[in-house]
Amino acid sequence: MTQIYQHRKKNTRIKAALSGAFILFITLPVFYAHAASYPDIPVPFKNGTGARVDNSLFVGLGSAGQSWFRFDMDKDSRGWQKIADFPGQPREQAVTVALGGKLYVFGGVGKSSPADNQVRALSDVYRFDPQSNQWLQLATRAPYGLVGVAATTLDSAQALLLGGVNKAIFDGYFTDMAAAGNDETQKATVTNAYFDKAPADYFYNRDVVIYDPVKNQWKSAGQLPFSGTAGSAISDLNDRLILINGEIKPGLRTAAVWQGKKQGSQLNWQQLPDLISSEKGKAQEGLAGAFSGVSHNVVLVAGGANFPDAWKQFNAGQLYAHKGLKKQWQQSVYALVDNQWQIAGKLPQPLGYGVSIQDKNKVILVGGETTDGRATSAVTQLSWQGNRLLIE
Repeated sequence: MTQIYQHRKKNTRIKAALSGAFILFITLPVFYAHAASYPDIPVPFKNGTGARVDNSLFVGLGSAGQSWFRFDMDKDSRGWQKIADFPGQPREQAVTVALGGKLYVFGGVGKSSPADNQVRALSDVYRFDPQSNQWLQLATRAPYGLVGVAATTLDSAQALLLGGVNKAIFDGYFTDMAAAGNDETQKATVTNAYFDKAPADYFYNRDVVIYDPVKNQWKSAGQLPFSGTAGSAISDLNDRLILINGEIKPGLRTAAVWQGKKQGSQLNWQQLPDLISSEKGKAQEGLAGAFSGVSHNVVLVAGGANFPDAWKQFNAGQLYAHKGLKKQWQQSVYALVDNQWQIAGKLPQPLGYGVSIQDKNKVILVGGETTDGRATSAVTQLSWQGNRLLIE
């Protein structure tokens, strides 16, 4: 199931060659701390969600099922503590935003009810109050299905969500697969029909929406001036949002990076230099499910996954771009310094589809999956210290 909706989206601009102006194949010095700052979470954890409230980290869902965990950084000797179970259906790829001292959990992919016979893009919203340790399903729903969505805050008071799959097309694939049953020929027909389309034919979402927790209402913040993506990484840099890579269709990513400057309830978008390749002489395939955050005004991007040679096959006319290719989890860490990308170092292992949590000038990577989709319980911390990457 996860192999379908983990394939995140890409920007439609196809590059024939590497962009030499911004490519630095200098491997910067990396300092690895000897002792981890955070203990492992209690369960192998991937495709989940989470956020930081005050001085506590919260993560849950994904491979943890309905479980959620809290790590109080003021009481770190206690480690991760289990909190109240999520009251809704188990799900993957939900997104979480902290607003007003509470967690707001949006959408994801899962069954709409215990009796449902297939997964689908969900649009429900839940709120968690850390003080009372209670969940509440809110009387609202997002204006579209929320799978592969990037989420952050707008002035720390409202949630801003953008990108994601088209619910009708996404749900339709699982409907058709369920109808095919055990007929392998029919399932192959459905699969080929789903993947053998141009990026524009997936109608990935370009709408930017704002959720106001006080009014419990949704409103439009305009549209993206570029093709919608899914599985993009997102970071806040002062008054700007940095949207990094993602899928433009299942199995095909983009190397594009965009900056959205906040202007009231709207965003003014500008393209930044594309993410560079970690291998000399090879184009960057783009990343989905990468980690990202900001340390001392430097944007850090780590891990993620892609299908090497997917762009080569796509540019040769094969719309089913990742057909026959093996998914590869990435290990490189990149830094955007003075508007230029640098290769900053490597994670301890290839990793993607975990949770990125910003903690002042540190980026905390919680869980994720490594090669062949194996979930990990490791917690890693990244920071930029004096022109070098620190990994703890």
